[in-house]
Amino acid sequence: MLQIKNLTYQLGPRMLFSAVNFSVPDGARVGIVGPNGAGKTTLFRIVLGEIVPDGGEISYPKDRRFVYVRQEIENPEISPLESMLSSDRDFAELRQKINDPHVDATQLADLYDAFDAAGGFTAEARARAILSGLGFEESEMENPLRQFSGGWQVRSLLASALFAPSDCLFLDEPTNHLDLETVIWLENYLRQLKKSMFIISHERNFLNRICDHTLYVHHGTAQLFRGNYDTFRSTFEAQQRSQLAERASVEQKREHLQAFVDRFRAKASKAKQAQSRIKMLEKMDEVPPLAPPYAVEFHFPKPSTRVDRRFICLEDAAIGYGETTVLRNVNFCVDEGDRIALLGANGNGKSTLAKAIASEIALQGGVLKCAKSLKIAYFSQHQEEMLDLGKTPVELFRQRCTDFNETQIRGHLAQFGISKERALTVAKKLSGGEKTRLLLSMETLCQPHLLILDEPTNHLDMEAREALAKALNAYGGAVVLVTHDFQTLQSCCQKFYIISQGSCKKFNGSIEDYRRWLLDQKK
Repeated sequence: MLQIKNLTYQLGPRMLFSAVNFSVPDGARVGIVGPNGAGKTTLFRIVLGEIVPDGGEISYPKDRRFVYVRQEIENPEISPLESMLSSDRDFAELRQKINDPHVDATQLADLYDAFDAAGGFTAEARARAILSGLGFEESEMENPLRQFSGGWQVRSLLASALFAPSDCLFLDEPTNHLDLETVIWLENYLRQLKKSMFIISHERNFLNRICDHTLYVHHGTAQLFRGNYDTFRSTFEAQQRSQLAERASVEQKREHLQAFVDRFRAKASKAKQAQSRIKMLEKMDEVPPLAPPYAVEFHFPKPSTRVDRRFICLEDAAIGYGETTVLRNVNFCVDEGDRIALLGANGNGKSTLAKAIASEIALQGGVLKCAKSLKIAYFSQHQEEMLDLGKTPVELFRQRCTDFNETQIRGHLAQFGISKERALTVAKKLSGGEKTRLLLSMETLCQPHLLILDEPTNHLDMEAREALAKALNAYGGAVVLVTHDFQTLQSCCQKFYIISQGSCKKFNGSIEDYRRWLLDQKK
């Protein structure tokens, strides 16, 4: 059992945790949730001993083995496979001793027995299965890590954490850098592990399927709830309603007592009763204040004009870059009101198709037909890199929209949850989620008929993702969406296309059907 008593930690002038108490039973799978900046990762690091708190106690059995995803590659010259095998120190030491030419026959027999007991003869097969599940091709598993991009190196670090023996696994945003297909594999893999887990994630469906406890980190405290994320939400909201009702009842009683005192304090015949009520007022306990609500909103503007019902149609299209063709014989249409999701593993061409629909790249062959006067807003997952980080949101808007005054600009920004204060803050000081909301607000200013969104949920916390889904459902145009967030897809989309092996094919079923289909393919 992990126990935390009276944990206190101050970060600069801010009290991040104040007298935090909770205990987690052995074997619990805890989802850690809360607004960005609440201290979820800091709490991780305190429990792991990387940060020393200002006060309090953290206790757990001494024999517990904690494993977490390292932040850096230790040796870029070794392969993902070798990195995984070396993450099991006992196995690595046994393997080294077995290969020692000075070991005699008797010692070697004992070593082989220990190696077998440690699962040594199946270790490489288990490691390869994890790498395959995380998207590595068999031909890549023994390439040096330096040859992989940063995102794939993160996957390798995750693979090592999953492989290493542990009693408790700590995962901080494990689905970052993963496509939906890999997220579904990881979810299924974690469900089968018999160990304690602490998982920070903004993916509601992921937490619901894995976790049986939820730790809510907010406003200097951390509360542990039994159940997955949905159970937590319903319990917490019931608590909030109860606390609100209690506050209303106490305030009403206070008002009645105060009214009596004000009316009869000066009246001799009522003075005794008035004094009695003054004492009652003094003894009344203060009801703890409600946590300030955390809310994010998106409001996509209504399309400015009507156009033909068929917005876009690709016919026998070839799509790619230069002389490289990524997709062939693509037949794909977007109609008014469509909510279309592009599915498929990273690298198969989802973003390439999105760019072709948005006319960001020219077709190599085939035909692209667009409705007359069609307006398209395209959000790229790499668009943030094009922001002038030295300018404020208002200044960035002025550059793009010279005919908008400051009041109109601030009003439009407010529809995407960017306050007056943040609208006047330079972009480099905005959070990742605020930059995403800024870009979405800028791209939709033209009142588009079609939104093409490539990974818009990156950097958004759970509340912002829910607000985005709500806004997409209320939007009057059509949507083409690429995201690894299962909940957003389930909430918004009714048409699905699989982008795989150079083709684009319609998937006849729901996103839940797709999840089951993927897991069947992995068997």
